[in-house]
Amino acid sequence: MSDDGATANAPLLSAEFLARLAALEVAVRKALPSTMRGDRRASRKGTSLEFADYRAYAPGDDVRHLDWASYARLDQLVVKLYHDEEDVRLHLVVDDSASMRFGAPSKADFARRVAAALGWIGLSHQQRVGVTLLGAAERSVPLVSGRPSFPRLLERLAEEAPPSRRPLHEACRAWIDRARPRGSIVLISDLLDPAGPLEVLRAFLRPTTEVTVCQVLAREEVDPELEGDLRLIDAESGDVVEVNATDEVLAAYRERAGRFLAHCRETARRRGVAYGSAVTDEGLEEFLLRSLVGAGVLR
Repeated sequence: MSDDGATANAPLLSAEFLARLAALEVAVRKALPSTMRGDRRASRKGTSLEFADYRAYAPGDDVRHLDWASYARLDQLVVKLYHDEEDVRLHLVVDDSASMRFGAPSKADFARRVAAALGWIGLSHQQRVGVTLLGAAERSVPLVSGRPSFPRLLERLAEEAPPSRRPLHEACRAWIDRARPRGSIVLISDLLDPAGPLEVLRAFLRPTTEVTVCQVLAREEVDPELEGDLRLIDAESGDVVEVNATDEVLAAYRERAGRFLAHCRETARRRGVAYGSAVTDEGLEEFLLRSLVGAGVLR
């Protein structure tokens, strides 16, 4: 399929690419508490009158939905789940820290295109969609609905602003404490945080949310082509490392980068977070179809 890339003077996504995206849908993977009804029948279970399934009781579940007959028979608390025509919320959170400006194309550009694609898919299927960029100042579009709202998302995503230099997990926690989101959260980030990926994910895990992470890295970060004596500067901390880029050093680096990606993926799995990874020189459509469809995020 044709490339969907954007240049500095072109839209984030072409009209042809948007038309193809409309065939996809953002899946809702688990039952979440909700207080609103909307236009779309949720693929998950909700709270209407049509019975769907049982699952084990978890703290925070509505005790009115406990199945006492099952408790008497099995000596185990379970709740009844029901299909619901309900408001489905999609929160797109884009890491706009200094490290995201690295790469050619940059991780920040790729992340914005991922957010635009997911936003369009959500709006095309009657989901309410919000966008937040975690930069030096938090910039958001509150939840909107319908394709006519898409230009608002694009306008925000296209804005240039100073990057954040605070740890990612702190920025994420500040956002979730302020916004108190319900529904699906998609974090688009390189997950480069001094505290590690677990602290980033912990910021988002709530009974009212399900979480997806799209990890975006530059080709130069996973497979660098360097040689000679180099002076490397950390984009966020400013720390300087002197290195002699020999074949042995680069091989050790690639191995460590692979372990980091595996650690991020396993950390997400253990926490019930859907995970997809991309390298910025890959096609966006390939990432959506290979990684996010494979992870059950899109269908």
